[in-house]
Amino acid sequence: MALRTYASVLLRQSAPEGVDWRTMPVLARALLLTRASVLPLTIVGAGQGLLYAWWRGTISDTATGVSGLLLGLAAFLGANLAHAANNLANDWRDYKDGLDRPGYPRADYSPHPIASGAMSSRTLLTAIAILTGLGALLGGFTMVMRADLMLGLFAVAGLILSWGYTDPPLRLKRRGLGELSVLLVWGPLMGGGTYLAATGTIDSTALLATLPWGMIATAVLFGKHLDKIEADGSRGVRTFVVRIGERRARAATLALLSGGYICVALFGALGIFPWIVAPLAGLGALSARAALKIVAAPRPSAPPPGYPLWPLWHVGAAFLVGRPAMGALFVGLILGTLLGI
Repeated sequence: MALRTYASVLLRQSAPEGVDWRTMPVLARALLLTRASVLPLTIVGAGQGLLYAWWRGTISDTATGVSGLLLGLAAFLGANLAHAANNLANDWRDYKDGLDRPGYPRADYSPHPIASGAMSSRTLLTAIAILTGLGALLGGFTMVMRADLMLGLFAVAGLILSWGYTDPPLRLKRRGLGELSVLLVWGPLMGGGTYLAATGTIDSTALLATLPWGMIATAVLFGKHLDKIEADGSRGVRTFVVRIGERRARAATLALLSGGYICVALFGALGIFPWIVAPLAGLGALSARAALKIVAAPRPSAPPPGYPLWPLWHVGAAFLVGRPAMGALFVGLILGTLLGI
């Protein structure tokens, strides 16, 4: 039962069928409310920088003997804490702005921290502050140990773009710039930041290597905004998807997902990644074809029997398309290091 509960929370963003989420263990409820099912985006986004440094053999200790691997892991953990805090902060902001109410997708597909009655606004703000503080401590630790202000610039830029996604004065999501911010954060800022923490240096190749996953993470957001296009449009939330329309947004999502796979394979062929990444990406693309067809088609008027995420549809398919690319990157970089490729 415990495995079934956590698998449902982490893979389906819901309690197991027939189980009231309020009766689940505290940790499972916390993971559900923080939307931990999307943390793999950050696990790959931040983890690839550390794995890339490992494969290139560029992980280095500081002049004072502090382990570069430890600093890379600290940056990796800090990024995941920041993502969890940002998920909660977005929920708080959208609830305060009157969006996350019954009838709006966020309040319907999974328990909302406030709308579900799980916690008060004050408790939610406290949780956000704790997670943000822990992430800031880890980021500050890496910056001080490296004595490198560039790490601080990466962290601050990521923080501004992440919090500015929904919060004033930027409100990037409402200005049609939220998708671009995700490309920057889950690409060069996140992967480049962990690479810099682990190695003490950064270069154009390391930043370029983060582009494929940045594209795939952005495609997942496109899918989410596709699922909310009518709700967002009727409430004046002018996401980029709302601005370009449903048909063009589906085409853009396909282009981002396809481009992500092509870049992974191409980078393997060019030696930016170990060559073994290329065939792994090809196999992954074949396994993702069914989900890619779902992304390409309009959303059905009603969910299939037993579908757990409704009214979300395209975002789940985009996430399924991205998983094999995640495996190609991680497995390829690990095998490339262990086998000396």
